[in-house]
Amino acid sequence: MQYDEEIIQTVKDAADIVEIVGETVNLKKNGTNYKGLCPFHSEKTPSFNVNPNRNLFYCFGCGEGGDPLKFVMLSQNLNFVEALKYLAGRYHISLPERDLSPQELEKKRRKDILYDINQQAAAVYHKLLLNDPRALKAREYLVRRGIGDDIVREFELGYAPEGWSFIRQALAGFPETDLLAAGLLTANEKGHTYDRFRDRLLSPIFNHNGRHLAFSGRILGAGEPKYLNSKDSLIFNKSNVLLGLFQNKKAIRAARRCLLVEGNFDILALASHGIRYAAAPMGTALTAVHVRALKGYAEEVIILFDGDTAGIKAAGRAVPIFLSQRLTARVVVLPPEHDPDSFVRKFGAPALEKKLDKAVSLPEFIFNDLEKRYGLSLEGKGRIVEELQPIIRAIADDSLQRTLFISHFSEKLGLRPEQLSERFAATRSLSPPALRKPAVVDSAPFMLSRVEEQLLSFLIIYPNYLDSFLAAGLKDSVSSSGGRHIIEAMVGLAESGAAAEPERLLDFVESPARPFISRKLINAPVLGDEELQTEAEEKINWLRENKLRLEMYGLTERINEAIKNNDNESLMKLLAAKDEMRKKNQQK
Repeated sequence: MQYDEEIIQTVKDAADIVEIVGETVNLKKNGTNYKGLCPFHSEKTPSFNVNPNRNLFYCFGCGEGGDPLKFVMLSQNLNFVEALKYLAGRYHISLPERDLSPQELEKKRRKDILYDINQQAAAVYHKLLLNDPRALKAREYLVRRGIGDDIVREFELGYAPEGWSFIRQALAGFPETDLLAAGLLTANEKGHTYDRFRDRLLSPIFNHNGRHLAFSGRILGAGEPKYLNSKDSLIFNKSNVLLGLFQNKKAIRAARRCLLVEGNFDILALASHGIRYAAAPMGTALTAVHVRALKGYAEEVIILFDGDTAGIKAAGRAVPIFLSQRLTARVVVLPPEHDPDSFVRKFGAPALEKKLDKAVSLPEFIFNDLEKRYGLSLEGKGRIVEELQPIIRAIADDSLQRTLFISHFSEKLGLRPEQLSERFAATRSLSPPALRKPAVVDSAPFMLSRVEEQLLSFLIIYPNYLDSFLAAGLKDSVSSSGGRHIIEAMVGLAESGAAAEPERLLDFVESPARPFISRKLINAPVLGDEELQTEAEEKINWLRENKLRLEMYGLTERINEAIKNNDNESLMKLLAAKDEMRKKNQQK
């Protein structure tokens, strides 16, 4: 669903950023702004700022920033349309529904059908588990695992009985093609269809709004696979879903941390023992999408991986993701004979909580493992440095964090920080440069020269001067990729016909330019009309002079090239052009 820029801006203008943020952050007045502890990362000293005049927030600690719509998206883990509808409803603004294209209407219709099918299937499976004699062994299994009736009902657990056509008959009102698309049926090589889930205890999979996406089924008897998930569909992608997040999100937000476990039964067992801040990926590697989802709820993640080789490798792969997403992560390794389910059943929740309080930071855990594997011989140190490279590269855009990590690891390795830093810099230099595309920032650190920062800081606050700056040669004076990205975004904003309001620029830029823009907007100086005009003229004059200097420099280079090539005809033309340019400059 798309909405006109005008209605989007109406919703943003109506939303009170202090009111919205104040519901989750304890804000205190700090001059013209408000300040509090950031809800998106762990901190003890407040670095989270709210500017009521510009209706913006920005955290100087983690770099998150934006308008009320952005805050709702991050804090409630909603997409753009969901957040827009939430704010519109809250401030009693009617959202006009535009006419969808035939393709969009069809896609929406298909999605709604799949949601409906999965919801009805969940109700059928759940009812069978609660009451049907065929589900007796499933109920007995849950009792043995210590899963109480309250958890069974809250998580809507169900049972798929043995047989090949139970769900097809139960949902006979839906075409077979739709049941196949929803992943409830599967087909053999000859095209004959049958139930995908048979003799399995089922856990419905929900999105953050509680809509039924798919199922995860655990086999009760012998057979493989132990866990079987719905196939990916129009509404479901297992790489983007965290089990238990919908049911546990309130507890995760209250605890300000999330316990990341490996399986659905770990979540159920923990919930049965009162630990309600857990979630789990669906048998896939942890992704940036997972971590971004958790950032909206938790300040830190505690990972309960198995202590085997596979678990440690999984932890290693997770380090760069957590660092790049700026979410604190720690690790707890249980005894080899236990998983979270068995541990909490044997020792109880308090014993597990004690272990969680002693969790080791994720990078530290990985380093300790590398030291155990390779030792601290000369060769071992080389191997460790090699394996630390992805971690350091993941924080390349955060110079302070990178410096701290290099300093910490170099001390452990008995190396000078500059030695380690040079090693990582040399490795990065071997990588081919990223292709530059319009309006996209490459992966290099966001850096501006002093002049670029002064020019762009002014334009961000006063975008109505953009055309004058461009005419005076702005693009000739800004060469960094980050600076060019901001200029292209400002041009795009102007060409879109949207109102030239500074805050709108955040909708047109990508990270890492967003934190820079947010900082400038939060701390924007207030200039009087005369002062503003004077500063604008000074910058425009500087741009014109710099443009002329660059043109003169270019002519000089071409003149030297003509002399070198004995090209007298070109030389005379270039000398005349340079003389003409000099005369014009003198007249000014």
